[in-house]
Amino acid sequence: MKKSTMLFTSITLAATVLAACGNDSENAANTGSNSQEQTNSASKSETKSSDMTIESAATTKQVEAYQEMLNELNNMKEEKEVDWDLIESTYSNELKSAVNEIDSEFDTFITTGIQAGKSGEIDQNVARQMIDKGTQSYFYQKQKSLQQAVIDAKDAGKDEEAMLHFEEVKMLAEKVFVPTAEKRDSYYELEGDSSLVENINNGLSAQEDALSEGDMENFSVTKQVTDKSIYKSYYLAANSYAEKIQEAVGSGETEELQIMQTEALGFYQAIKGSLSGGDEEAAQKLSELFDISNDPEAIKADEVSNLFEKAFAGKIKGYHEKVAELDENNLSEGKEAAMEANVFLKAIEMPLMEALGEDETNAVYEDAQSWFDAVSDNDAEEANKLSEQILTTLESVVE
Repeated sequence: MKKSTMLFTSITLAATVLAACGNDSENAANTGSNSQEQTNSASKSETKSSDMTIESAATTKQVEAYQEMLNELNNMKEEKEVDWDLIESTYSNELKSAVNEIDSEFDTFITTGIQAGKSGEIDQNVARQMIDKGTQSYFYQKQKSLQQAVIDAKDAGKDEEAMLHFEEVKMLAEKVFVPTAEKRDSYYELEGDSSLVENINNGLSAQEDALSEGDMENFSVTKQVTDKSIYKSYYLAANSYAEKIQEAVGSGETEELQIMQTEALGFYQAIKGSLSGGDEEAAQKLSELFDISNDPEAIKADEVSNLFEKAFAGKIKGYHEKVAELDENNLSEGKEAAMEANVFLKAIEMPLMEALGEDETNAVYEDAQSWFDAVSDNDAEEANKLSEQILTTLESVVE
């Protein structure tokens, strides 16, 4: 697939001159948890003394527990016995409380997997995916709360604490998010400015530079590149399993359908609340399709892709409407909303390419960048004109 214009990269590179966005408006929890509760959780559980190191941080211990659980669960790949008591105790002692603080639905999903795997009520590989992907969804929301904790600590003049929280974000990226993104890059052949791994790492690098310079507005801008690249990897993971399921059904190789369905559901858990804010009906339909109580053969790749497009289009439209409602006294908030819209627009690059072709997709991204520039310049007339063009094109794709 040919590359579109480099909107994502330009966002990253332009951050130092834009320096426009405040806190990420997506920082409200995607699963319905209160963002302030997440921030309080991060501060409470991660920072107990000024000399705490990344090695002793609670997030590090949680990742180590997750990896210990995975190592034990992976015994089933070699047809070895799994110590379910070890998995249950590790989760209960090291992760359960923290997971519940972020979102109790994640705990229910993981705990159900542990109990069902232990009792043999469901296929052990299905249980493994519930535990693995449910914990990954928790870590995604954990990352969001840690990002906010960086900002809060810096605002409070606690520079060491802010840097520690950012080290935790980087550690989560290295151990959890990048390995997942690598698989999506490989599956969808994403390279250059479209590469999820490249965008996660670019975002983190730009964030670190901004944090070192004390430029927290720029930190908030580049945080969006990091966060939404991870978000996109979860969306593409769920989407890819829909494609794999349909392919397996077509070839008659149906032994692992429910395992793949569970993987799709696990990844979708992390972002479903956010997508509900774009198109609740589409998000709910995706939940139903991925739910392991439903027949996986009912999953059709085109339907899943279209539902994701509708949900993303709804979010993009919402940000455009927000920008149009703001006046010149809310310039920073307008830039923030415009940046959010553009990053979500970049997330659906592949379906746009398929529907519109390369030239028209590139034109949409050029309009999106010009729209952001018009918002930044407080040129309401130009911004409204470009917004209408973008949304009209987007509606033609999702209808």
